[in-house]
Amino acid sequence: MRRTGQACLFLGVALCIVLSAACHGAEVHSTVLDNGLSVVTCTHSASDVASVFVGFQVGAGIEQPVGIRALLHEHNRARVEQLLADDDSFAGLASHIRGAGRVQWRVEWDYLQMHAVCTSAHLEELLTLVRAGLFASDVQPDLLEQGRQRLKQEYDNLLNRPAEQAYYLFREAMLNEAAGAQPVFGKPERLAEITPQQASDFADKYLRAANATVVVVSPLSSEQALRLVENALGTVKRGISASSEDRIRYPDSRVRVGGSPQARLATVVVGVGLPAPGQPGFRVGQLLYYILGGPQGRLARDRGLFRALALNLPFRLLAQRTPLTVLPVAMSNSPHLALYAECAPDAVHNVDEQLLRHINSLGAGAIRPEELQQAKQKLINTRARTMLSAARLAVHLGRMQMLGLPPASFADGTAQIEQLTVEDITALAQTHFQNHYVGVQMPSSIGQN
Repeated sequence: MRRTGQACLFLGVALCIVLSAACHGAEVHSTVLDNGLSVVTCTHSASDVASVFVGFQVGAGIEQPVGIRALLHEHNRARVEQLLADDDSFAGLASHIRGAGRVQWRVEWDYLQMHAVCTSAHLEELLTLVRAGLFASDVQPDLLEQGRQRLKQEYDNLLNRPAEQAYYLFREAMLNEAAGAQPVFGKPERLAEITPQQASDFADKYLRAANATVVVVSPLSSEQALRLVENALGTVKRGISASSEDRIRYPDSRVRVGGSPQARLATVVVGVGLPAPGQPGFRVGQLLYYILGGPQGRLARDRGLFRALALNLPFRLLAQRTPLTVLPVAMSNSPHLALYAECAPDAVHNVDEQLLRHINSLGAGAIRPEELQQAKQKLINTRARTMLSAARLAVHLGRMQMLGLPPASFADGTAQIEQLTVEDITALAQTHFQNHYVGVQMPSSIGQN
């Protein structure tokens, strides 16, 4: 089932490429099967854990109708849960899948993700479950309705989370009408209109091998793991390759304001766009997360900023309550550096200016050497922790694949981080921080736009 021959590379066919691994010397192997399924394997012998990531490179930009990706993902989640609970052929696997909820599911703007961990002896069974749960040709109306109700509950819960509402307002300010600005789980009224036939047609086109990646990190050799994947999934239907949404950059700053009757405080998210993963400036953006955030970061040490929140609490309690946060820089086609704050409603304008002051200061090169070195070490340590865990490594490799990036070696990545300079930070800030985007959620029953 595998394609071989170096000449095929020039025909656009990915062959079993051995890549230097992100896991301390082990090798990452990347292969494309005849049906278009991308397979990434890595031998990780630290334990008897097998970690499987399954991703569909199907972004929000192709959703027709809107919300159908999340609905199908929830349908498949319900099907996998049903198989684990009721199908005797998966009884052994059900008792050995590890982690809360046994199987983890995520809907991202750029892709869909499933992740599970089991013992290596049950890896073949897990891959069979993947085929039965994610690549089955039918859509079951009762499971689709379960998914619809789950997503409605997710949307209803959003109404009680002002902080999350502020984040979506920030994304709307940054991306305007793009699909990536909308909540990934869709709105109930739109989901209610999706029929089983529409869901079946979408799945038959896009939730197929041509858009899928399977990552296996386990004690098995790459050849053994690949053989198991090929046996389980090598005959899955190819489907239609999904086009990716163009990355959108808006040449001006934008603000979006909303209101929530559940909110008692105002929530402010202020941020700027970053280069996409794989571009040199993305690592600089990750580094800035550690310069600004955390217990020793700039925000936590700025007592004037805490006072600007006007929350009338002692500084010690404010620090424990963490009303100031730097949001992690996500692996996404539209990444951003964003600062989050809770404050008194009448302090929003002042807090907005204070947060922007921190972002704008990065372009002035005012970064102490010890501050830069500490941030570099934190970023390197975070990468190292990922490589030590089979579960985290599988997710990391899967997300890299979803964004079209090859897995870099740990040593190369560390060297790149160590070489970053204040000049690199200044250049990024001066190039990408010209426009900022703000989302504000106020304690009001009426939102403004």
